[in-house]
Amino acid sequence: MSPLSSTPAIGSTTTASNTQIVDHLAQSTIMTNREFHQVDSSYWLPMDENERQRLTGQHIAIKELYEGNILSSVKSNLDLEGGIFILDVGCGPGVWSMDMSLDYPNCTYHACDIVDITNKRLRMKNFTFKKGDVLKGLPYEDNTFDFVHMRLLTGSLCVDQWPVAIKELMRVTRPGGIVQLTEIDNKLPDPKNEAYYKLISAIHNACKLRNQNPRIALELERLLKESGQCKIIQAEYRSCKMNDNNSMAKKFVWDCVEVTRSMIHAIGPHMGLNDEEDCRQYIQELKQCLATSDCYMYYNAVAAQKL
Repeated sequence: MSPLSSTPAIGSTTTASNTQIVDHLAQSTIMTNREFHQVDSSYWLPMDENERQRLTGQHIAIKELYEGNILSSVKSNLDLEGGIFILDVGCGPGVWSMDMSLDYPNCTYHACDIVDITNKRLRMKNFTFKKGDVLKGLPYEDNTFDFVHMRLLTGSLCVDQWPVAIKELMRVTRPGGIVQLTEIDNKLPDPKNEAYYKLISAIHNACKLRNQNPRIALELERLLKESGQCKIIQAEYRSCKMNDNNSMAKKFVWDCVEVTRSMIHAIGPHMGLNDEEDCRQYIQELKQCLATSDCYMYYNAVAAQKL
């Protein structure tokens, strides 16, 4: 598979034309056998079984970081025990909804994404998937859901697409309902942590090429407020020190290594990696760095109630 044919279509940008971006990728993308989205999207991570497993592991780590799947304000404002209508936008394998259904079995769960990679081995009576694009209009009526969840779209949405996405989330949320957003903050670490710094710096460069903000996590409150349709009821910025050697730290170390494998086709050239052997050596350096240096994983979660 050629590197260009395995790269998803790039969304609209304001800093470079699609042709310029594709030309750059053709020259600098490392060959990979991973399977990618073949739809009109700026998302640049794979959609294969390895990635589905990584997303499941990442979900478990984030759940441990936040001590649950939802913020405390969501629990206190919505009748989850009695049963409400919940939508998961950009659901990926659907692990968040499936996990939520174990905690709150009386709720009705809907999930959507641009492609269907949900886990078909697990059957849920109260779970419905639909293909949908938050930028083109979700396949739901206005004011349908009590709770709308969206996370980890830093690598999916361009800077100018975030207000469009949030407006669409608000459209399908009932008045008094809640939208919860969660994103990773790709904060540059101390440069002395060389391998990890190289990784985060490369993510910044790859995002810049696609007109994406690698630190969009810090903008969530502002974007929600600027929609003019909601009030912020909770914001939680949390971090995990990955060399702490506890359960949560080990989960985030694993996810950091695996997401690097998933992104290596796009970020490798930004790190001076030219072939598979370079990539293997770098992964080993990264593992050593995460084990011995003070490297952190940062997340921000924000809940907003529709007016």
